Amino acid sequence: MERFQIKLVEGHPIIKGGENLIFIDTGAPSTIHTSDNLTFCSNHYDCSTNYLGLTASSISKMLGTEITTLLGTDVLSDFKILFDYRNGFVEFSREEIEFDGVDLKISSFMGVPIMSFSIANQMLNFFLDTGAKLSYLPSTITQNYESIGTDRDFYPGIGEFETNCFEIPTSLGGQEFIVKYGNLPTLLQMTLTLAGADGIIGFDFFNNFTVLLDLENNKLKCKFSQRDA
Repeated sequence: MERFQIKLVEGHPIIKGGENLIFIDTGAPSTIHTSDNLTFCSNHYDCSTNYLGLTASSISKMLGTEITTLLGTDVLSDFKILFDYRNGFVEFSREEIEFDGVDLKISSFMGVPIMSFSIANQMLNFFLDTGAKLSYLPSTITQNYESIGTDRDFYPGIGEFETNCFEIPTSLGGQEFIVKYGNLPTLLQMTLTLAGADGIIGFDFFNNFTVLLDLENNKLKCKFSQRDA
C-alpha cells in the first residue's frame, strides 16, 4: 500500500509520485505520460505520450498547473484506491483495504465507472469522474432549478466553455448532499447519453464522501464524511 498527499487544484486531484506530478482521472480510459513508460507504485507501465491529440503539456495548460502524467483507468484498475479528500490523501493497494463503508455495485463504459444517484426521487446514472471539477446534467433536468451563475470548464477536444451552474440536492444511500452541476455542450451530452449515462459527477461526490474504488471488480464503498463549512 502506498499513500500520497492530494493537492486539489480547482477540484482536480494531483499527487506527487517520485519526480512525477500525477493527475488522477477516473474519467479517462488511457494514461498519458511525458514518456512511453511509467513507474508507479513499483509497477512498470507502457503508456502513450499522445492520446487523441492530448499530451501532458496540453493537459497542464488546461488545468493551469504542471503535470507529467494523467493517470487513467487502464492503470487505476490495477489497484484498490481509497480517496479521502477530507484528510487530504489517497491510498493505492494491490490488496484489499480495510474500510467501513457502504458497498455499492458499479458498472463501466470503456473503463470509466458508472454509478447511480437520486435527484428529486429519480434514479440517474453518472460517470464517476475524479477529473471533473464540475458535475453535469442535461438541461432538461437543470431547467427546473435556478441558476447560481456561470463557471468555465474545459473538455479535451472541445476546449474551454462556459456553462450556467445549479446547486442541486443529490442523494446516495439516503444521504443527501449538494452538487454543483453545469450543462455540457450538446455534442458531449449526446455522447454521454449514447454511453448509457445521464450525467457526470465529480469533485462534490469525493468532497462529501470517503470513497474506496475497485475498478477491476466493479465495486465501490463509501462513507459520508462531509467537510466542515
